[in-house]
Amino acid sequence: MLHILWILIKFILVVLGILLGLALLAVLLLLFCPVRYRAQAVKETDSFKETEAEARVTWLFRAICARFSFHNGEGKLVITLFGVSVESIKGWLGKLKGNTRKRSGSRYSGSGQKKESVQTKGTPPKNRKTKPAVKEFAGEEQKPEGVEEEEIPEQIPEKPIEIAQKQVETVQLENTSVESQTMEQSVPEQAKDTEANPKPGLFDRIREILSKIIWLPGNIWNKIISIIRGIIEKIRTIKKTFSSMTGKLNWWNAFLTNERTKAALSLVWKDAKGLIHHVLPTKVEGAVTFGCEDPSITGAALAILGMTFPFHKNRIQVTPLFEGENQLTGNVSLKGRIYGIMFIKAAIEIYFNKNIKYVINRWKHKED
Repeated sequence: MLHILWILIKFILVVLGILLGLALLAVLLLLFCPVRYRAQAVKETDSFKETEAEARVTWLFRAICARFSFHNGEGKLVITLFGVSVESIKGWLGKLKGNTRKRSGSRYSGSGQKKESVQTKGTPPKNRKTKPAVKEFAGEEQKPEGVEEEEIPEQIPEKPIEIAQKQVETVQLENTSVESQTMEQSVPEQAKDTEANPKPGLFDRIREILSKIIWLPGNIWNKIISIIRGIIEKIRTIKKTFSSMTGKLNWWNAFLTNERTKAALSLVWKDAKGLIHHVLPTKVEGAVTFGCEDPSITGAALAILGMTFPFHKNRIQVTPLFEGENQLTGNVSLKGRIYGIMFIKAAIEIYFNKNIKYVINRWKHKED
């Protein structure tokens, strides 16, 4: 029993070791196996449709490759795994699925035919039951023979028009009686209302005018006070906004002028510059000839291209033409590589730096 348990434990440990080894190998490949890229473009005529370009990105010693090509005004993208394109792999998988479906369908059909043959094998053809043919006629029902139709006596229909006229007359009479009763009740009520509420006289009007004149200065004063209060509240709000803006400006000034903030920003800039330099192509070659109708535009473009000399280190030969014609021809090729360990290194430096942690903590508590 112990021997069997020891064999099982040994087998489990071997499987775990293989899985850990594969995981470690994948991590090492991601960190130290570079992603290589290459691009090339050629333009020999004035039309851009005749330009030919090609770009390729590979990883794991070209086991995974993505290639983009532009020829005769059309672009094409091809992705390959171990030299086999993804489209062909999809076609093979589709064929396998179709074959499995056909096999499963043939199995189901064969089993159904076998069942029917087994059921009908032991019964002779005379004893096999056949369903009688049933005839249906649209709109007619079959009746048994010998049964005669009974005659149904016709009923004399009543006259609905006369009944409806009588009902309408009774409703009209009831409505007229209700309206007369409501009119009789409303007349004495209106008379009572006029007696209880007589029209305002001259004295009441004079009293209203005098009350308005008396309360006029108070109303004007209240309006003036409300206007002054609104102006004071607006001044307070403006003062609060200015104070908050000055506080924010002071905070930003203190935050940016702090030595630890400056050290954190310099570290981020150094790592970013290193990553950009690492991602840029390691080799650039080519020759470009260009010109414009206006010679001043040609000179300005040449000045801008002169700023790119630190990147390609004068490996691209630029030939300007001041003949007053629009022209752009040439060929350019470049290649480079990208290591994953460089990104991991920059991330670790930034994450474990104390100045970076100080900046993040202060940024989180900036409202305090």
